[in-house]
Amino acid sequence: MRKVFFVDDEPLIAQGLATIVDWQNYDLHVSGSANDGIQALERLKEEPVDLLITDIMMPRMNGLELIKKVKEIHPRTKFIVLSGYEEFEYVKVGITLGIQNYILKPINIEELEATIKHIRGDWEREELKRFRSEEDWKILRSNILQRWVNGDIKSSELKQRAELLGIPLNYVSYQVYVLRLISDERPVSQLYRLTSLADEYCRVYSEELGGDHEVICFPDADDDIVVMSVAMTERKDAAREGMRNAMVKLRELTGLRMWCSEGNAGFNDFKDIQESYRKAKIHFNACLIAGDDMTLYSPPAEPETVQASSPSARPDTFAKLLIEGDVPSLQAYIESVLGGDSGEQTVPRGTCLNAAVQLMIAAKDMEKNPDYSEVFTPMHRINTLQGLRNHVWRIVERSLARLEEADQGYSLHVSFLVEQVQHHYPEELSLKTLSQRLQMHPNYLGQLFQQEVGASFSDYLNQYRIEKATQLLLHTDQKTADIAFSVGYTDSSYFYRQFKKYTGVSPTEMRSMYRI
Repeated sequence: MRKVFFVDDEPLIAQGLATIVDWQNYDLHVSGSANDGIQALERLKEEPVDLLITDIMMPRMNGLELIKKVKEIHPRTKFIVLSGYEEFEYVKVGITLGIQNYILKPINIEELEATIKHIRGDWEREELKRFRSEEDWKILRSNILQRWVNGDIKSSELKQRAELLGIPLNYVSYQVYVLRLISDERPVSQLYRLTSLADEYCRVYSEELGGDHEVICFPDADDDIVVMSVAMTERKDAAREGMRNAMVKLRELTGLRMWCSEGNAGFNDFKDIQESYRKAKIHFNACLIAGDDMTLYSPPAEPETVQASSPSARPDTFAKLLIEGDVPSLQAYIESVLGGDSGEQTVPRGTCLNAAVQLMIAAKDMEKNPDYSEVFTPMHRINTLQGLRNHVWRIVERSLARLEEADQGYSLHVSFLVEQVQHHYPEELSLKTLSQRLQMHPNYLGQLFQQEVGASFSDYLNQYRIEKATQLLLHTDQKTADIAFSVGYTDSSYFYRQFKKYTGVSPTEMRSMYRI
């Protein structure tokens, strides 16, 4: 999805632009806003956007100066200019800078939407020019395929793009598999180039199937390889056997464990691809690998078919072991909770993650300034029960080490700041206002806080708020927007960014995956 950014020195206009148009309908995501050119430029240096909508008359740096500077660093950005004045000189300069339109205030929504449609047409033409090189062609093809399996593309657009990109739609039989390469220590994308692995798997699987099948392979957003087998005849057994053989060959190439999940067992309409893909992904979301097999093949399954005993943890028992610092007993307890029954290939992911979270939170709660991102950030890429046990023990080891190194207390001024955060975190807090109460310079107070706590005041405040939000997400049914407000964030989009920064996942992902 492309990004749009707004700049206007009137805050109501900058914020209002986000709501006057259904930006998602135009495949655009609102990445933020700023109230002057200098502030906007700093943001855009770090996070480029595809469309910039800016006022002209602003303090410090006007809109035309901003456009010039943005074009120097991001030449593909498109621009729409807003103004309260119909000044010919501004129009003339804007044309030389290549702006897409010059819209007078108050904004005519129909004119704005017509301009956006025109810009989308420009983007599509630019994409078609860029994909002439083989790599760009692969990227564009992969993007269309991902939109297809996710149900984010209309049939009419798919048919048009399929003909252009060589995507087969008129076959008797379709079969979808999703292949996951297992690496609990590091993301697979850091070990291998996923598009190259997908190409190699496509070649090997095609050789296994022979000439009456066509194979399409591409990585999805989770770094899994989606495998589509299409044929003029229905040969399910041949497709499955070919998948197993190809998995063995790819395992020999990478040295990694392979986990393949199958979608619907053959279907004859390309429109059913989304449901088949969804079913193929179910096993990954529902299970952890418990066995030692190097290649695991999962037939189609619904979540309710996954049967296994549910592990349970007693945080109070675990906390006692933590206080005592009894390492062998701690390791044995983790093993007892997350041991898995012998002989099982897979165990339920949700219950295991919940039990693991209870153990890790018990350890983190004993720290003076716990960083809960250490708990949650790595969990989305853990696929094995052993990997989960290793993660829990790493967290426990760090907590034990930090307990040994913990200071006995803060200075009087830093203790005051910590207390203010803990008791008033939903309120507006800043070093500037708090330093006035202490009759100290905010810079000196900030340095003192950083020195004693090991984090800036703003980071400590944000981390504390996110910790409280996490507890509410996991233990209540409150709406995310209400939770954001209750912990001190009046801007929901800013809350989402901060939450992902500190936990590694979105609030929705946190609630669906790790809710206890």
